Amino acid sequence: MADLENGILVQHTTLGVGKIVALEVNAVHVFFPDSDKRFAAKLRLPAARALLRTEGFERNTWLEGLSAFALDPTAGRYGLAASWLTHDQAIAQFLAMFPEGFVDPAYVGDGKGKRAWRWRAAREVCADAFGKGEGERLVADGDIKELVKRVLKIEKLIAPLHPPADTDAVKEAFADEETTRPFFGALVELLSVPSPGRARFEKLFAAAQDLPVEPAQQWLVATLFPFLASPERHVVLRPKATCEAAERLGCDLRYDAAPNWATYAALRTLSTQLLEKLKPNGAKDFIDVECFLHVTAAAKRHVARDDAAASTRKPRGGAREAAHRTSARSTT
Repeated sequence: MADLENGILVQHTTLGVGKIVALEVNAVHVFFPDSDKRFAAKLRLPAARALLRTEGFERNTWLEGLSAFALDPTAGRYGLAASWLTHDQAIAQFLAMFPEGFVDPAYVGDGKGKRAWRWRAAREVCADAFGKGEGERLVADGDIKELVKRVLKIEKLIAPLHPPADTDAVKEAFADEETTRPFFGALVELLSVPSPGRARFEKLFAAAQDLPVEPAQQWLVATLFPFLASPERHVVLRPKATCEAAERLGCDLRYDAAPNWATYAALRTLSTQLLEKLKPNGAKDFIDVECFLHVTAAAKRHVARDDAAASTRKPRGGAREAAHRTSARSTT
C-alpha cells in the first residue's frame, strides 16, 4: 500500500484506469470513468493491491483533472455531483446545439451563437481601447474618466450576456475614483507583459476586492478585461455559471468568494485541459472554452445522463445525426 496515494492514477486488471480519490486503512476508493457511474469503487485492502498497478499505462489528463469528489454518507461512497457529465457527454450536449462544433454557422454568427460573436467583438474594441500603449498612457496621465469611458464602451457589447444581478456591475465597480485608480494600475501592469505571474494577478485581485460591488461581481470585473485583452492566455470567472459548469465536469475550483489566485489558477488549468480536448471540434481559445462552459452549466436539467451517454455512441447516421437526435429529445 506504500505506493498507493490519494490523487494518483492506477490501472485495475479488469476495470481499467482509474483515479484514487480516498484511502482508508482497509480500503481504497477508485473512480473508474469507463463505468459511466459517478461513484468511486470501494476496493478492499490488502486484496485489491494485487489487482492494481501505478505505472506502465497511458496518462489521462482529463481523469487527473477530476477533483470534485465528496463522501455520500448514505451510499458510503465518494462520488461526483449528481449532475456530473463525462467529457464526451458534455461535448454531445454542445453538439446538440451546434452540430458543426465551434465552426458551426449558428455558433460563429450572431444568431444562436451570439455569445461567441459578442465576446470577439468586445475583444476587438478592447484592443483598440487599451492596445499599443493606450492603457499605460491613460494610467500614467491619471485619466480615470477616459479609462472608465472606454471600459463601459466594451461592457456595452457584452451586457446582454450578464445575468440580471450583474447588469450594472461594471459601472458600479468604477463609480469611486479612489478605488478605481489602483485597479487600473494593476490591470495595466498585468497586461504589460506576455505571461504575467502570480504576483501580478494577486495585485489585481487585491485591488478588485476594494471595488464597491459584491464579491461575485468583483470576480467578473477582475477577470473580464484580461480575458478580453488576451483570450488565448487568460480566463473569465463568473462564479455561479463557471462553478456550476466545473462541478458538472467533476472539477473542484476551490472557490472562494473573494477573487484569489488559487481559484483562478484552478479554472485556468481546467480551461487549458478543455481547450486541448475541444480543438478537434474547432475550439481555438478560451472564448470558445467559456462558451462551452456556459452551455454545460445552462443545459436543461431534466435531460437524463443516459440520454447524453446514448448520444455519444456513433450510429450509422454519424455524429451529426446523433447530435440532432439529442437536440430533439431535449426539446420534447
